[in-house]
Amino acid sequence: MDNDFYYNDFEEWEGDYQLIEEEDWVGLVKLRKHRAEKHLYDLHSQWSYGEALIFNQEFKQALEFLTPIYKREPNHPDVIHSILDALYGLAKTENDFDWVEKPLILKLNDETKILCIDFLKKKRKLIPFLSLYEYLIIDFDYLKFQEKDLFEYLKTDVLFEFSDNEKEFWDVDIKLLKKHKS
Repeated sequence: MDNDFYYNDFEEWEGDYQLIEEEDWVGLVKLRKHRAEKHLYDLHSQWSYGEALIFNQEFKQALEFLTPIYKREPNHPDVIHSILDALYGLAKTENDFDWVEKPLILKLNDETKILCIDFLKKKRKLIPFLSLYEYLIIDFDYLKFQEKDLFEYLKTDVLFEFSDNEKEFWDVDIKLLKKHKS
């Protein structure tokens, strides 16, 4: 489909949405590059182009594009997140970038389990699993795992009780087993 269609006939988000739904990453890069060139001082347009490069697995180009934006706006969470995506896409780590302030990154390990336990200790009944995931998102700059990964990790642990282990993670509630609360 002609990319001028996305520039002229849609509100901005609609063109993005359709290209993302179609997984047309090349089209998304073209669309967002056009916007970034048109809106040189709009941080969102600039970051969005970097994000599109990541979707298209152009990690090196994304990192080169996003680094000066980060230097100007070192506290912008989307820029930080995208830089980390680019680094990991290049098989690098968070230590391979010159951060103004190193971001807080949570990996799927015992630290994550302890955070989940501490959060659930304060809850008396089952809560939506996604509420637990949202809690982690708020406290960290980057989660190096997806919702489903956390669900699979915790459901194998006897400390946690789920409303239904057979349902998808977005339909499940979770709580800490009473005998393990301390």
